[in-house]
Amino acid sequence: METKRLIIFGGIIAAIVIGMSFFSPKPQTTQESIESPVVSVSTFSLYEIAHAVAGESLTIHPIIPLGTDAHMFSPNPKQVAEITGSALFIYNGAGFETWAENLKQTLPETTHVIDMSQNVTLIKSEGPGEHDQEEGHDHGGMFDPHYWLDIDNMIAMTQTVDREFSKLFPADAELFHGNAATYIGKLQKLKSEYKTGLAECKSRTLVTNHDAFGYLAKTNNLENVSVIGLSSDEQPSAKNIADIISLVKEHGVKTIFFEEFINDNVSQTIARETGAKAQSLQPLENISEDELKSHQTYLTIMGENLNKLREAMECR
Repeated sequence: METKRLIIFGGIIAAIVIGMSFFSPKPQTTQESIESPVVSVSTFSLYEIAHAVAGESLTIHPIIPLGTDAHMFSPNPKQVAEITGSALFIYNGAGFETWAENLKQTLPETTHVIDMSQNVTLIKSEGPGEHDQEEGHDHGGMFDPHYWLDIDNMIAMTQTVDREFSKLFPADAELFHGNAATYIGKLQKLKSEYKTGLAECKSRTLVTNHDAFGYLAKTNNLENVSVIGLSSDEQPSAKNIADIISLVKEHGVKTIFFEEFINDNVSQTIARETGAKAQSLQPLENISEDELKSHQTYLTIMGENLNKLREAMECR
């Protein structure tokens, strides 16, 4: 009887132990093992490339909030901390993010930094509508930082991201190479569409409120005329506005383009004075909440830009 009681008691104890082990919290996996490495980027074009190349293997974190004028952005302490905690920080360069030049000096050695402007061909700007091609990467002068609107530069940027990701995260190098090749193929198709779509047009004059389209104009043999220069917060002079009104009338320009995140009062004024239409054109420095929700990308928005340009310039 005593032996039977001991057996029953032992069985109860064993059941309790098993139950405790089943319901007790399991050892937690460390945060580092469940979270992918973080890559922080500034402009939208960098975000799209990084996301296209990385797939789901990395966390791509855009620093500039959606719908914000990227020219006017400056990171707050929380955003600086996010960059500091990243494995890699990629910024546009060429004077676009003045805050990044100072910030990169304070980042820890664990955060690698890429100034993407060092990997593309830049255009030197001498004022609204005046551009000269600059084959080198010397930033001694004033360079137009909107270089992603040259699709060849987007291809070079994609190759740079592929190369740098593969160095930092070699286990996924084959994935990066494949994704980069796929995205470059889409960019090459877009470049071909621009070449064909803007080959024969009644007008080749591109009038915009902000000098953000110099690369798009140069690569597609358009005359780029802007009301203000590279910085979106510049104020146009009365003379400059009057000169552009005269040019629009003289050349029979049908459309005055303006940037979505910038005040369009001047463009609307010129349109009223000349009988032209005012229409938005996306320079892809950033996108809006609505554009994100409707799954817009660099590729789709550039396609929409092409359609607007073809209509405005009466292309065949």
